[in-house]
Amino acid sequence: MSSIYDVDRAIASALQSLPFQQDHTLHSISVVFNWWGGPGVIWFAAALWLGGRALKHAPLAQLGLRGLEAIAVASAISGIVKGFAGRARPFVAPDEPGNWNFLHGWTDARYFSMPSGHTTATVAFAAAISVASVRWAPSQRIAMIVGGFAAAFLVAFARLYSNQHWFSDVITGVLLGLITGLLLTRWHVSHPRTAFDRALLGAPAE
Repeated sequence: MSSIYDVDRAIASALQSLPFQQDHTLHSISVVFNWWGGPGVIWFAAALWLGGRALKHAPLAQLGLRGLEAIAVASAISGIVKGFAGRARPFVAPDEPGNWNFLHGWTDARYFSMPSGHTTATVAFAAAISVASVRWAPSQRIAMIVGGFAAAFLVAFARLYSNQHWFSDVITGVLLGLITGLLLTRWHVSHPRTAFDRALLGAPAE
């Protein structure tokens, strides 16, 4: 663990240094993608789902629904882990990545660091749409996959830059989001036309 903590300290120290913190471009990126990792990606997935329903575009509605499912499930798992882990955020315990307070995350958001929920949600969304878009045109699918994962990477950076998470928090969020998004969406591929899909998509899933 000591080597992991060393990496956490080194990255936090570098990103909190004055040259990085006074960079207006990096600050703007942080603001935008902190928002995207919170309500932004949820609203976007909901817009895809509801827009697809309104336009009677089943593939688009399905894409949004899979994204919303992945975000919801991954975020729920992330929240449970956060509550139990009770890891102090970097701004609470600078230079102390080993500051863990079991169960303290349930009562104090300052100890809700592991894993990064923003990173988890955006990676889960990217993973879900990468599977759900398998029947889309190759150029469209590539654009969605690249865009989704690029945005998730920038969210991870924003969480580090704003001193909300340690590097190991965002790496754990990446793994949790990736596994959840892929497994959930692949399950739907092998279980088409569920009652869930019929109710929320308004037609059998394609």
